[in-house]
Amino acid sequence: MQLSVNIPSYKRPEVLNNCLIHLSNQSSLHDVEILIGLDGPADQTPDPVVPESIQACTMVTRFPKHGHIPIRNALLQQSKGDIVLSMNDDSYASPDLIATHIAMHKQGSRVVAGKSTWNKVQSPTMFDRFIQESDLLFFEQNEITNPVKTHFRNCFGLNMSFPKKLAVESGGFPEMMNCYGHEDIELAYRLEQAGADIWYQPKACVVHDHRYFPDDVLRREYLLGRASRSYAEYNPEFAFDLLKRDLLDPEIISYFVQNLKLEQRDAIRIEQSFRALSDAPPTEHDLTNPRVLRMLEEHWVLLKRFLWRWGVVDSSYGLNPRWSLVEEMSFDNEQFLSVR
Repeated sequence: MQLSVNIPSYKRPEVLNNCLIHLSNQSSLHDVEILIGLDGPADQTPDPVVPESIQACTMVTRFPKHGHIPIRNALLQQSKGDIVLSMNDDSYASPDLIATHIAMHKQGSRVVAGKSTWNKVQSPTMFDRFIQESDLLFFEQNEITNPVKTHFRNCFGLNMSFPKKLAVESGGFPEMMNCYGHEDIELAYRLEQAGADIWYQPKACVVHDHRYFPDDVLRREYLLGRASRSYAEYNPEFAFDLLKRDLLDPEIISYFVQNLKLEQRDAIRIEQSFRALSDAPPTEHDLTNPRVLRMLEEHWVLLKRFLWRWGVVDSSYGLNPRWSLVEEMSFDNEQFLSVR
């Protein structure tokens, strides 16, 4: 059984080089190819330094600036493996990552979601701890040792494998230009519809080396709102299963508009306290106390919902991305309300 490791990369040469070093230390690289897709010109995304031990099985392709989803599709088409392991350039593989994924696929047609842990930040702030010790960005993964069946929502492109033939027959990654997010779980959804079981394998582990800052997280939620609206058009069944609502319904969009007008003041206050966590010492809140962690998470959800609805509304009205801090934006103006 041959496996293709597919990694798109943009503007992160150092982490990509570290990613390749970890892949070169795999316990087994028999029948493995590593495909790297560089997004855009070399002055933005330099060529990687490929360790000598994996140079023979590594192919680097430079693409015009298209974004990571088209590159994932292009790498899928290039893949010669029976199985494709989707990774990010900031995913650092455990020594048995590839062997563990292969072993899972020998048991049947399936999607395999691996485990992701955070690369610890040196001298962290309270915000760094909140990111890495909460469900702020990713669903909490079960603290188990044996594989279990799971939900498509738990399939992340930084550590996820699937049969190439089934993925190609199902249409591959969605052809979504200028869209951030959901391409991994949407593909997992279609693969499940095509008959593949979805499994979580905690022994297939990567370390995620990505430090987020408050503005990164805020912008991410706005962009996920835009993506959710786009997927409601692209794959309505997936979007409804994911969100439990029809984002093509004008009444829902009208409700979101009114929500943005009425709740902006509260969103500004939460945004300010959220961003202030990056200036706070890591011990300001006791995150080992479940009640404290839950309180901070629920506080964040209010702002998360506001930003997501903003993205949904902008996408519904055909507006170009215009994210800024909530306190810098007006949601009670002619342009925002008149675009239909």
